[in-house]
Amino acid sequence: MERVIFLDAGGVLFDTVKKGEDRVHHILAERGFERQDVQTAIGKAKMLELPFITNWEEEERYFKRYYEVIADEMGAGELAPELFYFCHYARHCEMFMEVKAVLEKLKAKHYRLAVISNAVPSMDWVFDQLGLRKYFERIILSSNVNKVKPSEAIYRYALEEMNVRPEEAVFVDDLIENIQGAERIGMKALHLQRKKQDLWELLKEEGLI
Repeated sequence: MERVIFLDAGGVLFDTVKKGEDRVHHILAERGFERQDVQTAIGKAKMLELPFITNWEEEERYFKRYYEVIADEMGAGELAPELFYFCHYARHCEMFMEVKAVLEKLKAKHYRLAVISNAVPSMDWVFDQLGLRKYFERIILSSNVNKVKPSEAIYRYALEEMNVRPEEAVFVDDLIENIQGAERIGMKALHLQRKKQDLWELLKEEGLI
């Protein structure tokens, strides 16, 4: 009998309407820059080595440098703070329409809920911004536990945190490799494909709501 439902965050609970590169293009188009030049600058920024980020200071340092490279490549270094402020992921997350109803229904059915997400530290703040924190006993981010999906280690860590066995848990993710990682340790895992169905429809189909 399933007692705990683990949910991925980005792509399952919420997402950004405008993706990262599109956010940069929007800001710089307003400043009159050509799309191809902006894309070239983004390409240079992507060449930066991405460290394993474990706290906000590291996240801020990396992304400030990322946007500095873009701005410098455009010959407009003074725009780096604007790009960082308006383009950072956490500012743009929007909850999927059905999610609050899903979480309310799951809590009413006495499921315990937790999050397992590959994410930088600022992802945690999104749960406050969107009013979601109250639904979850644990929000487990790869950046905070130094483990990433689909490694078995992060699923085992999550199970220990919630004090449940694999057969007592369900995991929902939108990436098949993460589904396979959970299945390898004996968890029931559900692949959410939003082009086919939303989270409510998936969980209803599985008899969970």
